Amino acid sequence: MIEKWVRHLPETAVRNRRECIRSYFCGSREEQEKEVWRSLFEQWRRVFLAAFIFVGVIFLAAGAEWLGRKDIVIHRDKDGEELNQELNIDTGKEKESYDLTIHPKAYTKKEEREAFQKAKSYLEKHMKGDNPSLNEVKSPLDFPGQIPGTQIKVSWDTGDLSLIDEAGNVFNGDLKNPVIIKVRASLSYGERREIIMTPVRLVPGQAGKKGSKIAGIKKELEQIEKENAGKETFRIPSSINGSEITEADKGKSRLPILAAMGILCLGLLWYTEEERQKQKKANSMKETMEEYPMIISRFVLLLGAGMTVQGAVHSIGSSYDGDHPKFVYRQFQEADRKIALGMSQTQALSELGSSIQLPCYKKLSVLLSQSLLRGTRDLLSRLEEEETAAFSERKETARRKGEEASTKLLMPMILMLIVILTLLMVPAFLSFS
Repeated sequence: MIEKWVRHLPETAVRNRRECIRSYFCGSREEQEKEVWRSLFEQWRRVFLAAFIFVGVIFLAAGAEWLGRKDIVIHRDKDGEELNQELNIDTGKEKESYDLTIHPKAYTKKEEREAFQKAKSYLEKHMKGDNPSLNEVKSPLDFPGQIPGTQIKVSWDTGDLSLIDEAGNVFNGDLKNPVIIKVRASLSYGERREIIMTPVRLVPGQAGKKGSKIAGIKKELEQIEKENAGKETFRIPSSINGSEITEADKGKSRLPILAAMGILCLGLLWYTEEERQKQKKANSMKETMEEYPMIISRFVLLLGAGMTVQGAVHSIGSSYDGDHPKFVYRQFQEADRKIALGMSQTQALSELGSSIQLPCYKKLSVLLSQSLLRGTRDLLSRLEEEETAAFSERKETARRKGEEASTKLLMPMILMLIVILTLLMVPAFLSFS
């Protein structure tokens, strides 16, 4: 199946890959063509494999998300505090967020008695606030609205808000004599009520200070919470009357983000292979360009010694090493093989320049082809000129590389200078101080 996909790729993609392969692959035209399709097939095979894994992950994530839509587990507060659980309601036509109040776990009869006894003990100990005792009250009293650690609520009544208000603040700045006030604390939990009357002696001193379907679903949620009042942990169904109920922080699906990341990874995988091919082409062209002065020099040497153009091509092509191949020598070997098989030297040299794809080699192939048609009288002098120009270009390239290397070393040298100056100046400043 992958091979069919590859065979139907756009011609532009195949042509670009063919140009990249031709610039570095050492082989005949038939071998180059096989390498083109092999590389495209391998690239698509990796993309298909990654896509298959990605689709599998998507299905697993979707399945986990679907299976994860179970009843919502709610935990009540162990310290007796009310909590708010944010829920998302989706009826299919309406969407709304709802805060469900989670009351503390309901007391048993025994726990209720113990809680009231604990509340009384707490008030006896803490009601006085920072005062020495309730017989000598000058500063604010401690009137809690709920006994800490219990579900017992407290309401306060002092009878005279001008002296002690419901928050426990005292106003004794205008008192001339001590006043006894009966403070009424009403303890309540559910249907049980207890009243504690406590006399407080206030002494003179300074003043002190301290409708729709969604609505129906909300009622059902509240009813579920009330029905499970005696349970520390209870469950809310994931669906009520056909409406989806989810926790607010779990209502959004991560599948779109996962899908976007997968598509991005597939694109990067394809792009990475394309860049790898371009990099191989660039490295091959660079290596071929660096060999040009040496090849020109060998042509001058061989032709100057009386060897024919065909003999020089054969000698250079024989330098090809299968263990350490260089693209340019493989092309000369291929040209020599074509001549040996009967192709004309002019055509073989022309194809040699086209296969290497660099202007300097095309120029060399033209010079060699012309020498076959017009004679070799001026060939040697023109090759010597080309040799001089090639070595000059090689020196210029080496100079540019040296400048680039020195530029790259500039920043590390600056950092080293800063470090040295710091090592010299810090002790000097410390000695002055």
